[in-house]
Amino acid sequence: MSTITNISVGEFRGYLNNPQYCVIDVRDHAEHAAGSETPLCLPVSTINADTASAFMQQHNVGPDKTLVLLCARGMRATQAAERLRPLVPNPIAIVEGGRAALAAATGEKQPVSIERQVRIAAGSLVLLGIIASVLIHPAAIVLSVFVASGLIFAGITDWCGLGLLMMKMPWNRMTRISG
Repeated sequence: MSTITNISVGEFRGYLNNPQYCVIDVRDHAEHAAGSETPLCLPVSTINADTASAFMQQHNVGPDKTLVLLCARGMRATQAAERLRPLVPNPIAIVEGGRAALAAATGEKQPVSIERQVRIAAGSLVLLGIIASVLIHPAAIVLSVFVASGLIFAGITDWCGLGLLMMKMPWNRMTRISG
């Protein structure tokens, strides 16, 4: 069974270009595409015996390499480490604080994730529908019903129109530089 250790942001910087380490982003593909320190992505939600084995073979990761797991704040990296521990012989290291800690150490402003933007927008629209139905006209509650239905649909199908719309917003289309 693999060993799991935590590493600091300073230690992580030394691991980036070291061939003894395999740095893996365990966020989802959309988050990874928005900016990451590594080209490798293995979302924590997809980790099982088959995907772990395929990933290790595809990227020629031998048992001597330490897997360095990176996510937004460290929680998903911890989950990924626990999932990978029984599946791979490699030592595993978790970047404490994730990309947020990296950004804080370099002074980089951390962008608001699409998922958080969707939650903010959906919550605001539901609240607006409720307030409008009380202050303006009871039929305005339809806005809240529409948004709630959209959230249920997104949860069932894993397709979110509001998320796609948010990705097209100008503040989300800027090129992000990772460092």
